[in-house]
Amino acid sequence: MLEVPPLDSLAIAFTGVGLLFFLRYFLAMRRIWKVVGYRPSFQFGDFFRATRHEAFGPDLEPERRYAARQLMIGSAMLLSGLVLFAWLLATGAPIRLDI
Repeated sequence: MLEVPPLDSLAIAFTGVGLLFFLRYFLAMRRIWKVVGYRPSFQFGDFFRATRHEAFGPDLEPERRYAARQLMIGSAMLLSGLVLFAWLLATGAPIRLDI
């Protein structure tokens, strides 16, 4: 029989995997910016250029789609983990940080 892990373990796993997807997104954007010659900045709007179609030209379209996919999956995973943590805190369930 398949055993379902406890919610606190799922929350930690979703949050960790979401952060790893965000790391992959930032590395993909860094690679795109090096090819384009764009100096990376910390302006909030620059990080969402990957969601616009052909934002870096037709040659870098596969790289842009890869970065956008990492951003969307990372956002979904991180949000799921944070919602699970909020649920556990709201219900008063004990949260074990050991995996």
